[in-house]
Amino acid sequence: MMLNTRSFKRGAYLLAVVLMLGACGKSETADSSAAESTAAETAVEETTAADAENESKETEKQEETEETSGEAEETTEAEETESSAEEKASEAGTKEAAKEETKKETEAATEAALLSEPAPETVPETTAPQNTGKSVKDIYGEITQKVALNSPMVVPDDFISNYYGIDVGSLEEYVFSMSEAAISAETVAILKAKDAGSTAGLSAALQTVIDQKKSEMENYLPDQFQIVDKSSVKVNGNYVYLVISDQADAINQIIQAGIQ
Repeated sequence: MMLNTRSFKRGAYLLAVVLMLGACGKSETADSSAAESTAAETAVEETTAADAENESKETEKQEETEETSGEAEETTEAEETESSAEEKASEAGTKEAAKEETKKETEAATEAALLSEPAPETVPETTAPQNTGKSVKDIYGEITQKVALNSPMVVPDDFISNYYGIDVGSLEEYVFSMSEAAISAETVAILKAKDAGSTAGLSAALQTVIDQKKSEMENYLPDQFQIVDKSSVKVNGNYVYLVISDQADAINQIIQAGIQ
């Protein structure tokens, strides 16, 4: 009986030891698993932190790169704007210089043209053209009525053309009267030109009449020579006239009144 009790106690003791060892094994396994889990979580956290740090650094580098690129673009744009402004200013200066040079050349050409113009020719005394007045024949008719002329004779076209070079085609109307007496230089010539541009040539032709009469009378009839020497060609508008007569003052007054 005592033997059985001891055997029972020993068996219970062994069972207790086995149970205690099993419990210890489970506790160590649980502790090991928890440690491993904690280590894994720590590693994950460290990896995540490292990745975040690397990503932050890459973001910063990218931002710095973008900022540098933006500054470079702004600098380039500013340089291009400044270059464009300088080019425009240069073009404006060139155009202004060209205008100034053209202006100087024009002024020089104008001045040269003015200096090269010939001096105006001296022409007989002329008054302004008149739009009204008597016809040349009416004026001459009044002269013959009021003044006693010395054997007057009206000469034809070919005579004044051949002897004095007067272009009858340039005349609107005319009367050319000379004395038939060989000892008289009396002449009344009233010419009306078609246009004022012909008056200079007509005036020169009548001056030829004076010169010829002087040559004819100078050595033979000195009194007639004096009458011729006092005469002169007159121009009034389109009218050109010459009076050689000892009554020249009265005849000239009639002509002047008739062409007014």
